[in-house]
Amino acid sequence: MDRRVFVVILVAALLAALFFYQNTLHEKEKQRLLQRFSDFKQLCYEKKAQGYDVNKAEIFARAALRAFSKNNYEFADSLLDNAFEALERAEKTVMRVMGAGTNLSSVKVAVMYRRVTDGAVINRSLEDVIGILRDLNADFIFQGWMRYEPCPEHCEDLPPDKQEACELKGYSYEHLRNAVSSIKSEMPDVIFGGGQALEFLNPECWNPITGEKFGREDTWKMALDPMKWGIDISKEEFQRQWAIKMGWTSPHDRYNPEEEMPFYFPDITNPDFQDLFLSWAYKQIDCGVDAYWIDMLFRQAREMRSITGDENHTAVRESYDAASQLVHKIHQYGLSKGKYVYVMTWPEAATFSFKQPDLDAVIVTFSAEEVRSMDIDEERWDEMISDIREKMGDIPIFAIFDFGLDNSPLYVLSQEMDSEDVKDFLKMADEFLQDRGVTLIYPVHGGNMGVKQVKVLSYGKFNWYDAMAPEFQTYDVIKELALSKHG
Repeated sequence: MDRRVFVVILVAALLAALFFYQNTLHEKEKQRLLQRFSDFKQLCYEKKAQGYDVNKAEIFARAALRAFSKNNYEFADSLLDNAFEALERAEKTVMRVMGAGTNLSSVKVAVMYRRVTDGAVINRSLEDVIGILRDLNADFIFQGWMRYEPCPEHCEDLPPDKQEACELKGYSYEHLRNAVSSIKSEMPDVIFGGGQALEFLNPECWNPITGEKFGREDTWKMALDPMKWGIDISKEEFQRQWAIKMGWTSPHDRYNPEEEMPFYFPDITNPDFQDLFLSWAYKQIDCGVDAYWIDMLFRQAREMRSITGDENHTAVRESYDAASQLVHKIHQYGLSKGKYVYVMTWPEAATFSFKQPDLDAVIVTFSAEEVRSMDIDEERWDEMISDIREKMGDIPIFAIFDFGLDNSPLYVLSQEMDSEDVKDFLKMADEFLQDRGVTLIYPVHGGNMGVKQVKVLSYGKFNWYDAMAPEFQTYDVIKELALSKHG
C-alpha cells in the first residue's frame, strides 16, 4: 500500500475514533443532565406540595433547560446547581392574612421620586434625597427605583466606556441596595417602591438571577404574536403598530425589528418572558423594595380584547390570567423572603368581568385636559372610583400626573402652566382627592415630561420634572400640603 494512502487512512481512522469518543462523552453528559433534570423535577414537586416557594428554583431550572437545548451543557449544569441550591434554601410560603396591606392603606404622604440614586447630575447626594423625604414626612416613596434598561450588579461590570455614565445615573443594583439600606436606617417605616414597565422588552438584556444573556433573536421570540391564537394580525404588524403608538417609528418608515427598534411589546403568556420579568422583580425585592409598580400589567389583555372584540376569546383570557399570576408570584416571593411586597398597577383589570387579581393598590391619573383647564371632572372621577370599589373592593387608590408622552398630564403641568397655577391646581387636586379617599402622589422628582415638544427643562438641561428646579418651584407648596396630612 502506498505510504501516503496509508497515512490518509490512519488519520481518517483516528478522526473517526475521536469523533466517536466525543459523541460518546457528549451522549453520557446529555444523559447525566437529563437525570439531573428528572431529579430536580421530583424534588421540586415534593417541596411545592409541602408549601415551599420554589419559584426562584424553577427559574434556574428553566434557564438550564434553555442552555441544554442549545447544547451548552456546562452552563446548563451550573444553572442546575443553582436550581438545587435554591430548592434547599426555599422557605415556606406564608398564607396572606386579612389586613396584610394595612400599612399601604394608612399612607398619608406619598411622593413621586423616580429614582433616589440619580442626583449626581444636579449635585444632589443620597443624603440630600433622604433630607427631602424626611422634610416631607413621606410614608411612601413611589417609583423610588424603576427598571427601564438592563441594570448591572455593579457599574464596573459594564464596559469601561459605560461605567462613568452608570455611576452618574446611580443605576446599578448595588446603588439600589445601598440606597434602600440608607433610607431605611433614617426612615424605618417608610414604604419604598420599585417597579418596571412591562410593555418595554429590551432587545438585548439579561436575567440578573441566572446570568443568562438574551440577544435580539431571543427577545424577538418573546415578542407578542397575535397569530399564536389564530388572530389575523402578524407579529410584525402588531409590533409595528405599537412602535408607531410609542413614537419609535412613523407610519411611513420601514419596520425592522432586528436592527432598529429600542423595545418590543412582550407576550406575557410566554414562559421565557415570565421568567425574565420575574427575575427583574425578584432582584429588586432582594435589594429591599417594599412595593412594586407594574406599568401596563393588563395591557395585553386589553389589546387582545380590542382586536378580537370578545372578552372571552382565549387570547384575552390567557393574557389576563398570566398577568394575575405574576402578581401572585411576586407576593409569594416576598413572603418567602419574610416580608409582604405590595403590588400595584393601573385599574385596567376592573374593566374585565373576570375574577379580580390580588392587587394591593391601583394608580389613577388626572387627564391632560383637567390640568390644562384647572377644572377637575367630578363626574368622571366619581364614576371611576365607584367602578374600582365595586370590582376591587376597598383597595387603596393613589393618583399621579401621568407622564412619558407629549400632551401627558405632566407635560401640561410643566410646559403650559406657570408655577402659581400649578400650585393652585395641586392644592385643589389634593383637597378633591382627599374628600374621595384617594391619595395624591406629590410630584417631587422624576418622570419625563414629553418626547419631542419639551422646551422647559429642569435646571435648563433635563427632561424630567423636579419640584425644586428653578423652572418649576413647586416644592414649597408640596411641603405645605404634605405636612398638613400629619398635622
